Amino acid sequence: MEPEDGSQPSGLLPIANTGQTRRDLVRRLLRRRWRLAGTLALLLAGTASGLTAPALLGRLVDAVSQPQPNTDLGSLLWGSGLAWITAALVAAAVAAAALTFAGARALARLVQEVLAELREEVFAAAVELPVRALDEAGSSDVVSRVTRDVEAVSEAGSEALPKIIGACFTIVLTVAGLAILDYRLAIAGLLCLPIHILATRQFLRGSKPVYSELRVLEASRGQAILEAVHGAATVVSRGEQQHHLAVIAERSERAIERQRDGARLRNRFYGWLNTAEFVGLAAILVTGFWLVSNQSISIGAATAAALYFHRLFDPIGNLLTSLDDVQRAVVGLARLVGISRLGTAESSAASAVGIGAAPGIRLRDLHFSYPHRPAIRGISLDVPAGARVALVGTSGSGKSTLARLIAGILEPQRGELEIAGRSAAELRQNSPGSVYLVSQEVHLFTGSVAENLRLAAPRASQQELLTALDRVGAGWVHELAEGLETVLGASGLELDDGAAQHLALARVLLANPALVVLDEATAESGRDRRASLDQAVSEVVAGRTSVTVAHRLDQAREADLILVMQQGRVIEQGSHQQLVAAAGEYARLWSAYATA
Repeated sequence: MEPEDGSQPSGLLPIANTGQTRRDLVRRLLRRRWRLAGTLALLLAGTASGLTAPALLGRLVDAVSQPQPNTDLGSLLWGSGLAWITAALVAAAVAAAALTFAGARALARLVQEVLAELREEVFAAAVELPVRALDEAGSSDVVSRVTRDVEAVSEAGSEALPKIIGACFTIVLTVAGLAILDYRLAIAGLLCLPIHILATRQFLRGSKPVYSELRVLEASRGQAILEAVHGAATVVSRGEQQHHLAVIAERSERAIERQRDGARLRNRFYGWLNTAEFVGLAAILVTGFWLVSNQSISIGAATAAALYFHRLFDPIGNLLTSLDDVQRAVVGLARLVGISRLGTAESSAASAVGIGAAPGIRLRDLHFSYPHRPAIRGISLDVPAGARVALVGTSGSGKSTLARLIAGILEPQRGELEIAGRSAAELRQNSPGSVYLVSQEVHLFTGSVAENLRLAAPRASQQELLTALDRVGAGWVHELAEGLETVLGASGLELDDGAAQHLALARVLLANPALVVLDEATAESGRDRRASLDQAVSEVVAGRTSVTVAHRLDQAREADLILVMQQGRVIEQGSHQQLVAAAGEYARLWSAYATA
């Protein structure tokens, strides 16, 4: 459930710096160093085979341009070596194709293996992240990382990386080939190098911040859309549609403007690449003409030099234009490594420290604010161990925020919140089984009923699962043809909200926490499920300390302690009978509810 004012903390998940990203990539590659070396050897051999063609064509030109008089075709073919040169050209082409194909396949397997490992680690890290971190960052930031960022790295690894490796080999071997023909040809070919260096440096310097900011802006835009959609009822009831549309439009415009900046950088970059190609080829042709005129080299050598440099157009273009994909991949990888490092840091800090029996809750001068307004203002309270607490109030009064603070998802900005003598955030991080939150948004994953239940208790037996379901009134499971093995999700059985909430409450019993927080956990249930779900909630909170955000006042009636909230403060507290007798705000709300 979203905070009651439609806002959400805007802190994004961390992004790894360049050094951290580089070390992560090197670590993955070093695990496969011998396969990588073999793959590079294949690609190098394929490139070298392909680059014999210009030299052979140069010899072919020399042989044809200097024929002996009165030479028949057979003598020309065999005496001048044309047949052997042609055969060598065919053999070189076949070898280049075979070696390049083998190297590309080996590289593709290696890249996909690394990417599969990366995807698994990122997903595992995202799943293991504290709920607090995910809630503060916003779901859009997480989704964009495990989708768009993974895709960016995948595309660069599968498409750009082979081009870059091949281009690097081609450039080095081509410069070596030009130097063998004549060092002056190599110098002429290198005249375009300063233009390439200048263009590349400008592009890299300008594009990295653009792509980094663009990803953040896209995540921010996605979060604004998600908040507006998830809180649609609240938005409409408050007449804030135009405000939310304006926020989405403003974030979209900023993202589009950065996309335009990226397009301008790319167009300028490609223009410089074309200029460099013109300068280099012109220098080679002029130098070759001068050397042939001085009889320093043959026409065939000059032809080979021009062909060598012309063959550089595609590799250099592939290398430098691939930098665009590489930049996006580097930004994406940094964001993925950031999640991985955060998950590792949080996991390493964890220790198995439980809180034993149902704990008491202590609040002292508790404050918390969202970016646009304060939500909790100076609440002080003592909740006895094992008490059932109900939070009551109008929308925006701070009920869900207080529940999330107690659950440890949010951290107080001022004041103290202790559960059994420890902070809620500490307990949720170090002993996640001690505190359990159930919201009205029930998450069911594609898989069987049993698999969805075992998210709370991985080692639970079939009988334990069935017992938990029976205790929360989910007898409908027994009517399913495949029972606990019934597949849920888009490819299986679609559960209604009430049935999904049954599973969520059964998870609580399986997890067996000491403290359970129910944030309008049964708000989405229909009237036909209401009675069974209310009974299920009673079963779930029995013997535990519980905090329930009540969306119906009859849910608060049986609580040991009712807190009536208004504008972030507790204005009344007591049992149902005490508050009705006090004839205050709760009594007014109860009277309106009872007569509705």
